[in-house]
Amino acid sequence: MKKTILLSMLLIANISYAQEPEKLDKESGYFQLGIRNTLSAFSDDGANGFGYGGQYRIRVLSRLNTDWYMDYITTDISGVARRVDWHIGWSVLAYPFNYETTKGKVVPYILAGHCFDYTKVSKNKSDFYLDKFSSAVQAGLGAHYNVTDRMDISLTAQYMMHLGYDVKAEVFELDGNKDVLVTKERNRGVEGHMLINMSLNFRLFDMWDQHSKRKNKSRQ
Repeated sequence: MKKTILLSMLLIANISYAQEPEKLDKESGYFQLGIRNTLSAFSDDGANGFGYGGQYRIRVLSRLNTDWYMDYITTDISGVARRVDWHIGWSVLAYPFNYETTKGKVVPYILAGHCFDYTKVSKNKSDFYLDKFSSAVQAGLGAHYNVTDRMDISLTAQYMMHLGYDVKAEVFELDGNKDVLVTKERNRGVEGHMLINMSLNFRLFDMWDQHSKRKNKSRQ
């Protein structure tokens, strides 16, 4: 899995450095702040989790962006248990096609990244719970829609694969009543879940000095 992420990062780097020299700094240096809603699919007992969070972006090159985020997600598991997930992580976004921030334009991207997470699964009718700290890697696709030159709506679908242990809930029936078995198990293979995020982001300022951009461009 680490090799897959490494290859993804190398691909992103190649895409970024393959851009035209005269346009290298056209979009770089911008800082964005945003809020997001998150859907977590294919989790315990087929339940879907819903949450919210925030993020900021630092555009390091015209075709390369970074996304730093935090999510809080809750999942109701068949009315007998509750799962809570915290994600704190980062992603690298690469723009293989259009990359300019222009009103009305759609900007597709590919992404890969890593996060740290905390998970707690508790039974509804008891004080019993299991929790764990771990990390995960993710990769996926997305797109920005530029509502204005300074604001975009972004939609991302990414698959998250947890490393190490995970806390799982298995629902079963006992004497006609639902109950749940909560266990902590080591992840194997590519087991994970899909995250779908929709965010609203605002471009606040340019972290690079515009005079420096013009100066560097004149030297090319």
